Amino acid sequence: MKGNSETCGSCALAIARSLIAACMILLAPFVRAQRSDIDSLRTILGHAADDTSYAKACYYLARSFYFEGDLDSARAYGDRGSAQCLRVGHPDPRKEFWLVQLCRVRGMSWYSASRFDSAIVAFQQMFRYAEKLHIAKDMGAALSYQGFALREIDDQQGALAMVRRAITVLDTLPPGPDIANAYHELGVIHGNIGSTDSALYWYGRAAQLYIGQDNDHHLVNTYINMGEALHKAGRWAEADSMQRSTRRFLPALKDPMAYTRWVAGESRLLLGAGRSLEATHLMDSALVLAEEIEDHNVQLHLLLLRSLAHVQVGHMHQAYADQQAAIAAHDKDMDIEKVRATEKAHSDFQHEKTIALARAASIRERSQKRAAVAIGSLAFALAFVLYRSFRSKSRYADELHRKNEQIQLAQAQLVASEKQREAEQVRTRIARDIHDEIGATLTKIRLLSDVALANDADQLSETRHAISRIGQHARFVSQNMSDIVWAVDPARDTNQGMLDHVRELGHRLLGDNGIAFDLDLSCARPDDLMEPDLRRDMHLVVNEAFNNILKYAHATNVRVRLMLDGPYFELVIADDGAGFIPGTAQGGGNGLHNMRARIERHGGDWRLESAMGKGTVISARGRPGPGPR
Repeated sequence: MKGNSETCGSCALAIARSLIAACMILLAPFVRAQRSDIDSLRTILGHAADDTSYAKACYYLARSFYFEGDLDSARAYGDRGSAQCLRVGHPDPRKEFWLVQLCRVRGMSWYSASRFDSAIVAFQQMFRYAEKLHIAKDMGAALSYQGFALREIDDQQGALAMVRRAITVLDTLPPGPDIANAYHELGVIHGNIGSTDSALYWYGRAAQLYIGQDNDHHLVNTYINMGEALHKAGRWAEADSMQRSTRRFLPALKDPMAYTRWVAGESRLLLGAGRSLEATHLMDSALVLAEEIEDHNVQLHLLLLRSLAHVQVGHMHQAYADQQAAIAAHDKDMDIEKVRATEKAHSDFQHEKTIALARAASIRERSQKRAAVAIGSLAFALAFVLYRSFRSKSRYADELHRKNEQIQLAQAQLVASEKQREAEQVRTRIARDIHDEIGATLTKIRLLSDVALANDADQLSETRHAISRIGQHARFVSQNMSDIVWAVDPARDTNQGMLDHVRELGHRLLGDNGIAFDLDLSCARPDDLMEPDLRRDMHLVVNEAFNNILKYAHATNVRVRLMLDGPYFELVIADDGAGFIPGTAQGGGNGLHNMRARIERHGGDWRLESAMGKGTVISARGRPGPGPR
């Protein structure tokens, strides 16, 4: 079943891309113009009274051509309208507004033509004009579009940062389709970089908004992506549950693309259960639909899956035929890659042409200088002396530069050695602290054992109580052993090692005690080293928070968010437990005071929110100061 999941990697991306295209159309003012509308708009364009009226007519013409699939005409009218607006010398809010809309349709046309570099430029212009008018909706849309295009060119980190900026802007508005689509895009990006937990978290938030908006089309696509992520993560039962949730929407939706992609997910699950004949029957009808709508990507994956089904029942000839058909579908699906290759070749040609012209100009300039030097021997001698002087200074500068590099290298090695020594000291201190706790617990076990042995036969309840306490302390020792392993292992000093440790603490302290928890763990650079003292304090803060939830909160659900993003970190731990009035915590609040002190030690901000019966939220933000390996 795991092998089948390898056939679905680009399937989720195809879903996301079709969803993005739909989102971009919905964000623009909607109209479906017929050919007669285009003719009428051309007439209006010919009699436009002023510049903004001309730009408005160009926008509606460009949008009409976009909906008809004539991308070249859409871009041409978008360019004409933009040029007319830019001719307006005096400030005019109407000009800025139509520039926003014209940049939108130009960017959409470039995006649909897979010219993502040009699309990004158009969306950047859209953002600048929208920012001048303080139109938050269009600003958020422009940032989202840039994120979509960056993801298409495999700049996942750039896309992640851009979509987060879009969400920051859109959060100032009432929840609508824009913020839901941005959440969905975050799920796609996290899925691409392998952060399954974060992908499912953002998909879930998008789905909640789509449900509230009665947007079944976007909801189904989100559910299909969630099923893909669960299947790739090997969580078969949850993937099957998501398939069933999606199925009930399909009859009313009547969307052949959504149906065929749902069939791909359902067929993988059926094949994993050995139900080859059912999967084959389901894929036969879906392949007919995929061919009708010319969705070569899903056709490719359905053919590969059906080939596996034929192999399972021993029909090797049919399996071979499906493999050949899949190759043909793949060739058709790769047409977009040919377009990208052509555009890259064109870009490279223009770059080489610019370099060649610059070299020719340089050669011409040197020839003129040599001719001038030939006028007289005195001028030539002077030029020679100046040249020798320049070379001498250049050699001296090169030598100085090399020595400076050597000094910097030595300094870097010294800093690295000092950091390594500091990390070893922190690891030893963490292990020693945990070892002391384990030693104290073992002493308690020994004393309780002596008590149990000393009890008489008629003291059964006291003996049982002592044995129960021995079991509790033994479990505590067992749990803390894994913390020692984490503390002394240098391979776990990275950002990713911290995230894995928090995930393990969640499963051990929360999940194993019957508390449901939701993790959103992410980092921009997984292999960067964490500052040793911060690593130790982060462990102690999270461990203290989880233990407080177990001891006092009596919570049933806990949400944990930890982000290590470049020079910043963010930690949020929220529970739905009993809560308390700050300042009246049990034990005088020493644990909370220590947690605050550990965060503030690293220049971080600490915040605690709680009320009786309303749970508790702990949040911290600061600078972790990572260092590359």
